[in-house]
Amino acid sequence: MSLDPSAKKVLELLKNIELSTLSVENARKLMNMGIDKQIKEDVKSTQDFTITYNDIHLPCRLYEPFNQSDALIVYFHGGGFMFGNIELFDHVCRKATNSSGCKVISVGYRLAPEYKFPAAVDDAYNSFRWIIDNTSYFGVNPSKIAVAGDSAGANLATVTCLRCKDTDAGLPRLQILFYPVVAPDVCSASLRQYGDGFFLTKASMMWFTQLYLSSAKDLVNPYMFPIFHQNPKGLPETIIITAEHDPLRDQGEMYNIFLREADVLSTCIQAKGMIHGFLNFSNLIPPASTIADMVWATVGKKLIN
Repeated sequence: MSLDPSAKKVLELLKNIELSTLSVENARKLMNMGIDKQIKEDVKSTQDFTITYNDIHLPCRLYEPFNQSDALIVYFHGGGFMFGNIELFDHVCRKATNSSGCKVISVGYRLAPEYKFPAAVDDAYNSFRWIIDNTSYFGVNPSKIAVAGDSAGANLATVTCLRCKDTDAGLPRLQILFYPVVAPDVCSASLRQYGDGFFLTKASMMWFTQLYLSSAKDLVNPYMFPIFHQNPKGLPETIIITAEHDPLRDQGEMYNIFLREADVLSTCIQAKGMIHGFLNFSNLIPPASTIADMVWATVGKKLIN
């Protein structure tokens, strides 16, 4: 399918932006510029709180739906492991709350390059364990929890599941991965076709990786790139959403095959006509909003029933 016309207009607005040519500070400022322009759905309530472990303090936000619900989605934001925060993804989590009918907790985590791998992984895992230990406070049924994320956040969501499995900790019921980062891709067809001019570029992907990793050996660490995990068998039911015009498309679809071959119940949905990061552009790309609503509604039904 050809590029969606509204997505094409977004790319026109972004065509002169190459994050890898900027300083970390300026890249973060640029990506945060859209916060004040977000169109935010109303939810019943929000509550900001902090998760603390080992003297590390993680900003979080709880979203309550208008309906009564004891189901929860734990959300990790994207941003190449080096930008993003709960404010930038506030509209994403509001939509997830309303469309799923579930509570949502958005978790902030430490960013590279100030905090390199595995800092974000540790934050994601420990925040999830903290939430599991405090479900009664949030009025959540521990058997009705999903983890979700987009791009780098999807990486953290699935790595959290892997780490929970590896440590015999409790697993969520579902993992929802929007255009996940799961492999050190350098040659896939989607990277070759969409690695320049489609918002997320090959150059920025390489930059993000260099900022995030602590050493070259991290490149084969399954908690950095989960495609290298030796035994994903036992992971929860998985929904992977890729974007057709996204350099990450092929690795998301490859991860779906990887999980299915390990007898994990996994489904991959390709969002036709969409670009990387379409969740953030749902105000400007109407089909992106429709896709998000559909996915979150499906998640809600699976968790609540």
